[in-house]
Amino acid sequence: MKAKRLQMKTETFSLYNQQIFEQVLSHQQIQSASMIACYVSLVHEVSTLKIIQELLKTKRVCVPKVEGEMMNFYEIHSLDDLKEGYFHVLEPTVSDLVLPQDIDCMLVPMVAFDDKLYRVGYGKGFYDKYFALKHHYYKIGIAFEFQKVKEIDINKFDIALDEIITEANRYKR
Repeated sequence: MKAKRLQMKTETFSLYNQQIFEQVLSHQQIQSASMIACYVSLVHEVSTLKIIQELLKTKRVCVPKVEGEMMNFYEIHSLDDLKEGYFHVLEPTVSDLVLPQDIDCMLVPMVAFDDKLYRVGYGKGFYDKYFALKHHYYKIGIAFEFQKVKEIDINKFDIALDEIITEANRYKR
């Protein structure tokens, strides 16, 4: 999947990102949320920097920071609140910790996903550990359609998302 993302033409990447951007911003869960948690994208992932910038105009936004074996979310007020951290991902430099129960909706990254809305991440389990805290925010994965696979080999720690948005489809439970 990573190789497929790397092979995507720049024009296609931009088009797909714009289509996902529009679906995310118009999504009912995003529209009604007060606090939105959003990953900060790596190169060749669905881009979230434009999403975060747009959300910051009207919503409270928090982004993840890896701290030891866990991931925590911190509220940011602009992209200037980010600097390169764990795994070369931009992380918050601010100290406004957001508790899981204060998150209404979360935008989640992935390498691959299946029809049952299970995802494969980068192998460290940070999101599944966070999901296991059992709070009731709405979990939306964003990915490219070609990242869909027939089935993900899951284990007892894996938690399905509520919905996945691609440039071509919305998959819901």
